Amino acid sequence: MLTASSIWLFIIPFAIAAAIPGPAQGALLGQVVSRGARSTLSFVAGMVLGNAVWLLVATLGLAALAVQFEQVFVAIKWLGVAFVLFMAWNLWSSNVELPQAPQPRSASKGLLAGVLLTLGNPKAVVFFGAVLPHAFDLTALSAPEVVFILALGIVIDLTIQLAYLLAGARLRRIIQSPHAMKRLNRVSAGTMTGCAGWMAISR
Repeated sequence: MLTASSIWLFIIPFAIAAAIPGPAQGALLGQVVSRGARSTLSFVAGMVLGNAVWLLVATLGLAALAVQFEQVFVAIKWLGVAFVLFMAWNLWSSNVELPQAPQPRSASKGLLAGVLLTLGNPKAVVFFGAVLPHAFDLTALSAPEVVFILALGIVIDLTIQLAYLLAGARLRRIIQSPHAMKRLNRVSAGTMTGCAGWMAISR
């Protein structure tokens, strides 16, 4: 049975972990300052969806089993690295003319990139697998309680990632010239390349 104290034991560490900047947040900021907030929403949705998958896996008590599939993690991780490098190259080589005009892209590509970034990080499922047993009795959760935990996690994660998105959008509005936007795009591309390197060497 869920209690107020058990719920807070989940909310506090998850919110702190979600707010700590990582490769996904670096990629998110790089996208929003170059393409606009609206074009980055699908990427945010992918990040949240990926975390929701790991949260569900951990809630169902399958975290230890999931960690055993190391080769799957490695494959997903390298797909995520490739996606981030591809986005970084697009930013670096883009020809900026109108700094305030969003550059639309396929929503499905943004969604996939966000999902791959999150699913390629086994630390997420390890984190959930460590935190959830201290907050809840996973063997006694009912289906509605599992749904509630999943929904709560999605709301927390989405709120924090949207805060990152809004911060990037505000920075984007400060940029007033194509030259400045070009330089910002290249800084963002460098940041995303660094994020890809971080992903590549992390275990």
